Amino acid sequence: MPADPSAPTEPPGPGTIRVICAGLGRTGTLSLSEALSTLGYRPYHFIDFSHAEEWAGLAEGTSDAGSLLDRIVADGYDAVLENPSCDVFDDLRKRFPDARVILTVRDSAEAFEESWKVLMDTMVVTEQPFSWAFPSFFGWIPLFRRLRVIRRFMGTTHLGLEEGALAHGWRDRPSGWLAEQYDRHNQHVVDSVPPEQLLVFRAGDGWEPLCSFLGTGVPGGAFPFCTTNNKEALRRLRTTFLAAVYGWIPVTALAAAGAVALGRRACGAPRAGR
Repeated sequence: MPADPSAPTEPPGPGTIRVICAGLGRTGTLSLSEALSTLGYRPYHFIDFSHAEEWAGLAEGTSDAGSLLDRIVADGYDAVLENPSCDVFDDLRKRFPDARVILTVRDSAEAFEESWKVLMDTMVVTEQPFSWAFPSFFGWIPLFRRLRVIRRFMGTTHLGLEEGALAHGWRDRPSGWLAEQYDRHNQHVVDSVPPEQLLVFRAGDGWEPLCSFLGTGVPGGAFPFCTTNNKEALRRLRTTFLAAVYGWIPVTALAAAGAVALGRRACGAPRAGR
């Protein structure tokens, strides 16, 4: 039976997931992650890159959610946030039925859709295959290949979408389709969790409702509001990715030309004693 949400929680510690943050990405999850860290939790936001192979295996059907959750807990995390963790929400609820559930939301589904599109337009730069017109090296890097597989996994569980629909397929859908998936996901969470065990939360709500729900004291200072992955930051990151795609060939060519010149100079230099 779920713990009484009015009772103070035990101090966070290893061995279990205490908080399941079930909101999709682009709903203030990074700000909530910072807040949970301040409260003493060890949040698992997006993924630990050392777990990328396990997540990719889950996405490809070669491993199961249970072993992945065991790894997350064994590595000391006690709160999970964002995709792809919210894609295994049902597994998390079955495995950790006493965990508090926080559903982060935007002011509107339309705001989520706009923000999600900016994120995916940034990430797609790392997923395009190499060609002379687009000489990307990201596909040669194992981590980026695994992240691509993980992004294709999003939305395939309780939403029942085909692979890649949330990452790319929205481009072939009418405006409002992403907002509809956001509403469907949120309704699934609300329908799955007893009201006393669920907090629907906006980052702008601040410390009080969060701390009351978790049974912790309210810390001093403002609630964290992270801007490191806002729309402007993501657009700058996209520009950086594109610069890397188109910049590495001339840089490599210049380095190679320099190496050849140095080699010729060294070979042509007179040897000592002659």
